Amino acid sequence: MAAKTVTIESKDYVFNTLKEAQKYYDVIVKELYDANLTLTKGQDFEDLKWIYTTYCGYTKHNLDKLGESNIIGFKGISTIREKGGQYVPAECCAIIFSDGTEEEFYTDKAIKEIALKQNPR
Repeated sequence: MAAKTVTIESKDYVFNTLKEAQKYYDVIVKELYDANLTLTKGQDFEDLKWIYTTYCGYTKHNLDKLGESNIIGFKGISTIREKGGQYVPAECCAIIFSDGTEEEFYTDKAIKEIALKQNPR
């Protein structure tokens, strides 16, 4: 099976493999979590915003929310995630909207969906 490339259009960059893209953004989320920081500007902010809005466009997820409220930040949070039938602690992103609400966001899941759309069979 051929590796799926992933193009992040907000930075005009092509990752050679899906895993490479997922790992790159996992590190950013982990850094946000470890440092207890909220990302509100810069290239990483623009990338995460592009990944989330593109994912939502492809999956029709949360389109109402995106139409009503702007994304103003991203932060790393700890959550519980199902993996192989087990529930394990994991870090993920929380999107902060301009109306004050937050939503969990898994960059690996979104990037996988984007790669599938960018590399149709």
